[in-house]
Amino acid sequence: MSDDILDMMLRTVDRLVAVEATRDMREGADGGNFPERLWQAMETAGITDADTIDDDMTGPAEMQALVRHVARHALPVPLAEVMAARRLLKAAGLAEAAEGLTGIGVADAGGVSLEGGQLTGTLRRVPFGRHLSQVVFAARDGRGAEHIVVAARPAAVSADINLAGEARDDLSFAGEAPVASAAVEDAAVEDAAGQVLAMGAAFRAVQIAGALSGALAQVLTYAGEREQFGRPIGKFQAVQHMLAVLAAETAAASAAAEIGFAEDGSSSPLRAALAKSRTGQAATEGAALAHQIMGAMGFTREHPLHYQTRRLWSWRDEFGNEAIWQERLGRDIAGRGGDALWPMLTSL
Repeated sequence: MSDDILDMMLRTVDRLVAVEATRDMREGADGGNFPERLWQAMETAGITDADTIDDDMTGPAEMQALVRHVARHALPVPLAEVMAARRLLKAAGLAEAAEGLTGIGVADAGGVSLEGGQLTGTLRRVPFGRHLSQVVFAARDGRGAEHIVVAARPAAVSADINLAGEARDDLSFAGEAPVASAAVEDAAVEDAAGQVLAMGAAFRAVQIAGALSGALAQVLTYAGEREQFGRPIGKFQAVQHMLAVLAAETAAASAAAEIGFAEDGSSSPLRAALAKSRTGQAATEGAALAHQIMGAMGFTREHPLHYQTRRLWSWRDEFGNEAIWQERLGRDIAGRGGDALWPMLTSL
């Protein structure tokens, strides 16, 4: 995808935000309702299918730019989940199976089994679960072999929401047949469950970077307009220090999120660990600073800052929080040995 086409798509998102992302739409989305009109507008504009235009769109730079921009505006739509599902299916050789609104899910500790062509088990807190047509996840058969599976959303749905008000639902399978599946030994993936988790974490890292940039933009505007003692608060050294730290955390999150994807647009547990652990830290520090600079005004419903920060706190904990990924990263590095650390870092 050329820079001109990507720029056109980003500006299209801006126009959709101006027209469709009204306060009424956002308040309606809070609580788990789906913003149907906004999603249809994104479909009509080609945003939801942007990664299928040509192979070049599978590049991590263009993919991240679009997802990050949507997250910058805190739009309550499953663009990241749809892109993650397509990449998992493509890697498994099942790209043609992506139909309708297809998202991703992670099983509970018991996992999901695929035996005799039937699925049994529960996916926990699936993003936008009740609104999906299909869901992509990992399942294990009776021989212990892992599969990447795409299945129609089951009828059994336990509805819930995250802190941002987006649907996070448990989906339970009780004998349903999958739409398609591929054993990992037959596909270009390893560790199906780990791959699904890593892909979700890598996309959440990109979204965190986008939401932080949106929060930073709002805070900079506020600090330049809000006056105390006859001058903008951004002129005070203490506020300038907080703004500098917030900008640094935003830049660190953006850089870390880029590591989450390889040049072919795939991810891995190692890349996801590096990206999600650092962006998770940035989400905590960045959201706190943004609210502190605004004197907690962003906590109110009247100010839009909470749309970004509630998603930062939610996305920070989804597909593994920073503590989980830091532990995995530590185990991975310790397992490789000290001599392998520098070559590993320089290979990313």
